[in-house]
Amino acid sequence: MMCSLSLIRKVACPLVLIGALVLGGCVTKETYSAQVIRTNNFQRQLAEEEKHSADLAAEIVRLKIQIAELEAQNRTLTTQLNEAKAQVVRSLEEVGRLQAEIKQARAAALAPSGAAAPMPKARGVAPSSTEPPDRLDELKDDAASPHATGPR
Repeated sequence: MMCSLSLIRKVACPLVLIGALVLGGCVTKETYSAQVIRTNNFQRQLAEEEKHSADLAAEIVRLKIQIAELEAQNRTLTTQLNEAKAQVVRSLEEVGRLQAEIKQARAAALAPSGAAAPMPKARGVAPSSTEPPDRLDELKDDAASPHATGPR
């Protein structure tokens, strides 16, 4: 009898261990299905986030290109504005020169001795209705400063 008890122990012990492992390591079908659904949801969310990330990366590239184009346009317009201001300054200088010649010619025509008497324009005096306002110094200062039209 001793022999059969030893045989039972040798066979029964591994069977009990195998049964315990099988029962302890198994998951129910509901738990497995829930995990499959959860995994599928995570994969779907990951795909959506990767697509969103790619869309944002493309938007960043597009905006960087737009920034470069707008900066180039800003530089061009700033150059054109400075050139226009310089042209206005030159025109006002010419107008001032012509006005001074006209004054001298009028003064020479009205002077009894025939000598021309230059009449300098007084600063701070309002111009006559035929004269433009004196903004020449202001425009010269704007045209001379390199960042006169920069961001404020």
